[in-house]
Amino acid sequence: MDMKSQSGDFLGRIQMESLESDYVVDQIIRTLKPGDGKAIYIANAAEHQFTQQTNYAAVEWEHGLEQLKAALAEWQPQFPAQTEIESIQVYYGFDNLTPDEIEAMAEESRSTGQQVVVRDLHPNNKLVGVRIRYKEEGALTLHIFGTTKSRIYLSEDELSQVKPLRVRGAEAFYFSNHGSDRLIWIEAGSSGKALQYELMGDQQSAAALIQIAEGMSI
Repeated sequence: MDMKSQSGDFLGRIQMESLESDYVVDQIIRTLKPGDGKAIYIANAAEHQFTQQTNYAAVEWEHGLEQLKAALAEWQPQFPAQTEIESIQVYYGFDNLTPDEIEAMAEESRSTGQQVVVRDLHPNNKLVGVRIRYKEEGALTLHIFGTTKSRIYLSEDELSQVKPLRVRGAEAFYFSNHGSDRLIWIEAGSSGKALQYELMGDQQSAAALIQIAEGMSI
């Protein structure tokens, strides 16, 4: 689903996919280990013939929250109010393929007849996300990503229970996944950059997570 601002501007895309999907991209994504990134060219795809899919690896952040905020100054992200932090981890990104490298994949497909061509993406040291775990009842965890196109894999039963909501004036989804309750939305902060937020907690109601989200600030 394309996520848009209140004024109708495109912010990002969140796709809820079935764990049983046999689409080639979904099959490849499910094999990705933390720290893996793949470029995928699909010759017969009706759309999105080329895609890059990643599974970011969490790395311990050895500094405090203020240093993290400084590192993310261009983002100006929002954080929950009055919560004690247990741990901080960060995620680093991957280099995008160049147009020449993408064309080389297409040429390999044409010359070999392979419908699907896959390349490894090379990791870099650019911060693309954070994971903060709070000392709070319900094991509250916050994810923030500067990349706003993601796939989430759920069982058919879980997919049927996804609830569309609005939070902080933005479109949002609430659902439970393997005992963890999750609220996901995308919003553009004061910097203008779109960020994807995810609040997770054990046995947290939608109302409880929304209350935390609405109280977030820089």
